[in-house]
Amino acid sequence: MAHSQQDPDEPITQINVVPLVDIMLVLLIIFMLTASFISTPSVPVRLPKAYTSDPTLPRSFSIVLNTKDELFYQGKKINKSDLTSQLKESAVMNPDLRVVLSADDSVTHGKVIELLDMVRQAGVTQVALGVEKH
Repeated sequence: MAHSQQDPDEPITQINVVPLVDIMLVLLIIFMLTASFISTPSVPVRLPKAYTSDPTLPRSFSIVLNTKDELFYQGKKINKSDLTSQLKESAVMNPDLRVVLSADDSVTHGKVIELLDMVRQAGVTQVALGVEKH
């Protein structure tokens, strides 16, 4: 490597960018990690509104039922039998599994109860209903 001999009385004319690059890489890693925790799978549904809604925990699994009677588990379309088997597997591996059940506000009460019953039969005991803040 070539080292330049610099007189101590001369002003510094070069900028060392290595610390800047290190800081930027650390910030990039932090943003990538937090973005994966913040992002939630979204299926376009119009949720019912409630004044007393609380934010859901980031470690919750989401089940969405839309107006076309289509089920989505973690943002991916799934049929009812596959949903039950996946929930059973997840509940065995994690007994504290949390599920947020979101249904379009035009979906009938009976379909929501049927879906809630499926989730409970799969062994999931912590179920929350997804709503929007009024």
